[in-house]
Amino acid sequence: MDENLIYNKPITAANMLAFAIPTTVRMVFISLYTTVDGIVVSNYVGSMGLSAINIVYPVLNVNMALAFMFAMGSNALIGKMLGEERRTEANRFMTLTVLLNVALVMVIMTLFFTWDESIYMMLGSDEALLPYCVEYGTIMVAVGPIWTLQILFQGYLVTADKPGMGLWLSVLGGVLNVILDVVLVGVLDMGLTGAGLASGAGMFVGGILPLFVFFNKKSLLHFEKPARPGMDVLRALGNGTSEMVSSLSSAVTTAMFNLQMMSLAGEKGVAAISALFYLQFLFVTIFIGFTSGIAPVVSYNYGANNRENIKKLFNIAVRVIAIASAVMFLLAELLDRPMTMIFASNDPVLAELMISGFKILALSILLCGVNIFASGYFTALNNGRVSALISFLRTFAFEVGALILLPALMGIDGVWWTLPCAELLSAVISVSLLIKYRKVYGY
Repeated sequence: MDENLIYNKPITAANMLAFAIPTTVRMVFISLYTTVDGIVVSNYVGSMGLSAINIVYPVLNVNMALAFMFAMGSNALIGKMLGEERRTEANRFMTLTVLLNVALVMVIMTLFFTWDESIYMMLGSDEALLPYCVEYGTIMVAVGPIWTLQILFQGYLVTADKPGMGLWLSVLGGVLNVILDVVLVGVLDMGLTGAGLASGAGMFVGGILPLFVFFNKKSLLHFEKPARPGMDVLRALGNGTSEMVSSLSSAVTTAMFNLQMMSLAGEKGVAAISALFYLQFLFVTIFIGFTSGIAPVVSYNYGANNRENIKKLFNIAVRVIAIASAVMFLLAELLDRPMTMIFASNDPVLAELMISGFKILALSILLCGVNIFASGYFTALNNGRVSALISFLRTFAFEVGALILLPALMGIDGVWWTLPCAELLSAVISVSLLIKYRKVYGY
């Protein structure tokens, strides 16, 4: 294997940050242009458009759940295969994963198009919001296969030791998305249709251009004759369960947040929680990006049974997560008003809802890093069970429980406190599991 590849370099903070930063920046950039989507829609279409996007979001999360399950689960297995010097098997398995995931997404597309209006009404829409949901959802569901490829290829480019390419493709797609948002929604007044087309164009860059890498036989990872479906597929799906659980849980909890806010504050409440989720995700992506960035190196060293490197990686990651958590929390608290006003500069009622909510919601940023890292780290170590347990408790069990209990006791403030409470309980579990399995994996 090429000596210049990351897998053959010493495990130092400098090397790991150099490898992980492109993935981290890429994730932040992706969240930035999704946030710009929300800003443009909020200011040009209004709170109805922003509410509709959040109601459609759980539908899109089903596609994302499958893609993340295949991407993270297969990526960990592929990294392990590379560590075991099984390159041909890694390439054939990657090819199979792509084909299976795209086929499943196309089946789901058909189901959504058949019952789209009924689904949106169940997720919190009313008759006034329904046309907006159908307008935006039709386009976003239609580009599902390309979106799936984008998610898969983001991970595979990192494993192929091309994180920089993944970054620049994300930048290119993001810039295209933002430009088209402004032109189609702001200038041409195409509403949510324009927003959907802009997002689809950005996804095209990240989902189609990497094909040139994976059809190149000189690439560390490339397409070959697909492997036959077998136990490796089941292992990958099991290992990626935590990411699927996280996305599906997000679909359920987003719908529950929408229903709670619709009952407590109407359509503006749904718009407020939509905007705050954009802002929170902007901070959370730093932890997701860093964890995804170092995951292939963890998997490779696990496959090579190099415990010394695994321990070094863990110690570096813990320091990075701790520092980033403190910095991100302080930034969120200091910039709460200017960030929220970008979404609601022309709507004082919406602005007041968002400012009061973000002061509380920002507490979750201080705690989520350890949970995201713990889940991703166990996935990289091919321990899907523990990873899935953390994800299930964090994104579903604790969140749903808090979302049912706290609003009943505290009203709207209870909605805002839901995520900080869920992250705190999850952090206790995550730290306990990291301590429990420390000797098993040698970190």
